[in-house]
Amino acid sequence: MASSTAVPVGFHYETKYVVLSYLGLLSQEKPQEQHPPSTPGPQESVIPQALEKEVLEKLKTEIEKELKHLDEEISEAFTSTGFDCHTSPVFSPANPESSIEDCLAHLGEKVSQELKEPLHKALQILLSKPVTYQEYRERTQETDAHASGWSKLSSAFIIYMEIEIFC
Repeated sequence: MASSTAVPVGFHYETKYVVLSYLGLLSQEKPQEQHPPSTPGPQESVIPQALEKEVLEKLKTEIEKELKHLDEEISEAFTSTGFDCHTSPVFSPANPESSIEDCLAHLGEKVSQELKEPLHKALQILLSKPVTYQEYRERTQETDAHASGWSKLSSAFIIYMEIEIFC
């Protein structure tokens, strides 16, 4: 018989908060060059930067909207769940200097460096044609072959964020 483990009451909220916060940190960073630079003309170099800024602003706005929605969701569910953000180590870490989002951002940067070549290859393939879930899954699995542990999860997020930024 399979054993089951109870999921803590606030796990859903904490997970959503961590993912949104991490994506928010990524959207604030200056995007790095992921593919070989071409020799664009004067007009071509301005358009992608403006488009990139617009995409990042939309992403930032959407993340802020989702964080507000999460806060409302937690408040509305308090009477039935008893979940309180003030007692959560995710929402209220003992040491704010080492919040979970900062740890994830550090891990993402580390993974980006360690898996630079496989990530670059996956992104080149994905950005060269319309992205489908199947294609994303295959490229993520190829990248994961070079990773272990949390790096596998981080690589999937990195690929996803790069696709969101450039598509």
